[in-house]
Amino acid sequence: MKIISVLNHKGGVGKTTFTGCVAQALALTGYRVLAVDNDSQHNLSSLLNVGVRQPNILDVYKSTLADAPKAFLSAVVKTGLPNLHIITSCGNLIGEAAPDAFHLKNTIEACGLGRYYDFVMIDNAPGLDRLQASAVNACHEIFVPTELRQFAVDGLVEMERTLEARCPQGGRITKIVPNFYRDIRRHNTFLAALDTMFPGRVTATRIPLDSVFDEVVTEGKILFLHRLYSKGAATYIKLMYELFNLGEETVWDAVSGKRDEYIRDRARERYYKMKTEDTEDNT
Repeated sequence: MKIISVLNHKGGVGKTTFTGCVAQALALTGYRVLAVDNDSQHNLSSLLNVGVRQPNILDVYKSTLADAPKAFLSAVVKTGLPNLHIITSCGNLIGEAAPDAFHLKNTIEACGLGRYYDFVMIDNAPGLDRLQASAVNACHEIFVPTELRQFAVDGLVEMERTLEARCPQGGRITKIVPNFYRDIRRHNTFLAALDTMFPGRVTATRIPLDSVFDEVVTEGKILFLHRLYSKGAATYIKLMYELFNLGEETVWDAVSGKRDEYIRDRARERYYKMKTEDTEDNT
């Protein structure tokens, strides 16, 4: 089992959308995935159409180490996708809720999650308080979505130094993913700078500035089931190779197969609903 924390000290860089799309793509490819919403804004919980539930991640942090594994497993809920579960967050989650920066790590280890999941994806709020430190210490790798702006690029260097100083035993940044990309000189200049500062860690695949991401979030839809032929979906399928060494054809075949199955199921539901309504009208 691999635990991945999605992190950036800066807000508004697309962490939650990235976490949700990657988790959905993994699940549709056949992997067992647990998403953990570690952000008081609980946007990942909303994006995956679950909302705030009880118990949630706050209950895990509030539990003693002996009780935390039970609280953690009790907080797991299913999403609308097979193979994808989530532990939701809530609005009153604060850094001080975590008793220490290793509480989440110790809890996950005590749960033996490897029996149930192939991947754990942890979405985090901006900054680095005890909640983000907990996620860093619990994970094996850190993925960093980033804007292509001067402050965002400069902030990554500072963030890595801070992580090394404050979480020396935690996961390290393995992938930096350019987000909101446009093929303009300014963005390409920042890409070149990132490649120089973080050689071998910046993905060649850039997530484009695409309204499809706002559409699926607003409409509560799944990118790969409802907008499979969009540029955004194609980008994430390419990303799966760089992030997890999953072949594009393998991911495409799995995802498109699930989409066809989804369409057939919806058509069957509409047919039986219409048939039932016709029967009721004739009685």
